Amino acid sequence: MRVVVVGAGVIGSVYASRIADAGHSVDLVARGRRYATLADDGLRVRIGGVASDAPVTIHRAEWGLPANADVVIVAVRATQLGPVFELLGGITTSTVVFLQHLGSHATEVASRVERGRAVVAFPGVGGVIHDDGTVEYVEVRAQPTTVDAAASRAAVVQELIASTGMRTRMEQDMAGWMATHEVFVSCLGAGILACGGDAAKLSADKDVLNLVVRAVREGFRVLTMRGISVTPPALRMLFAQMPHWFASAYWRRALRGPVGTIALAPHSRASREDEFPALCTRVLDRANGLSAPDLTTLLTPHRIGG
Repeated sequence: MRVVVVGAGVIGSVYASRIADAGHSVDLVARGRRYATLADDGLRVRIGGVASDAPVTIHRAEWGLPANADVVIVAVRATQLGPVFELLGGITTSTVVFLQHLGSHATEVASRVERGRAVVAFPGVGGVIHDDGTVEYVEVRAQPTTVDAAASRAAVVQELIASTGMRTRMEQDMAGWMATHEVFVSCLGAGILACGGDAAKLSADKDVLNLVVRAVREGFRVLTMRGISVTPPALRMLFAQMPHWFASAYWRRALRGPVGTIALAPHSRASREDEFPALCTRVLDRANGLSAPDLTTLLTPHRIGG
């Protein structure tokens, strides 16, 4: 396939690298300082200490999108979609994958991309861009790349991602999955930010970690009361069905490891001024009028206008 990846942050860089390594033709669209770094040094990614120089073509956003792509992967934050829609205006046949948490922007995606071509998905990796431009990342084993099974071109996306060796999941209830993820990520992110943006410090702070676990449970209860399914089942079981001490112990370990230090903490710090407050606001708005004191205490300082 010929694939165009729009956005050269962590997610875009990782997927561009893995897809190119799988033998597909990949253009990575970047802008500003990130474009300059990539144009000079190429795309470098690292996982588990193993580095890779990906065979991708670096394309400047101001040039528009390369034509005749089979798949366009949009890997920017939802708050940065405006300029991307303008770039997509001339692309009329490609499958367009939105690989981020869309939140309130989902309606705009449906109106700006022709019905049948858009596929909503969520990445199964997280990471950080180091000062030398290298992307260090980790695959989140409990969260494979998740694809909306209801999309007419979902199978195309799953086949493409699976060709890289990354795990995929076809989700029948993508709306429920996204709502569950909003609760989970906003609470963990708020806990990390309350500990100075350090996942290891959250792991060591028993009081804040316990607040996070209670808040996630309340958030899941809110979803159930709103008629929204809590999915995947493993996450529901961990927070809503297992004893409180078990969930706390699980995350005490996970936060000290790569998922906490390489995936969750860098993303929380990087998005704390735009995407993260919008996420907290969505979760709190859904809880409005219901009893969720721990969820409110944890997220209110981070919501828009909080």
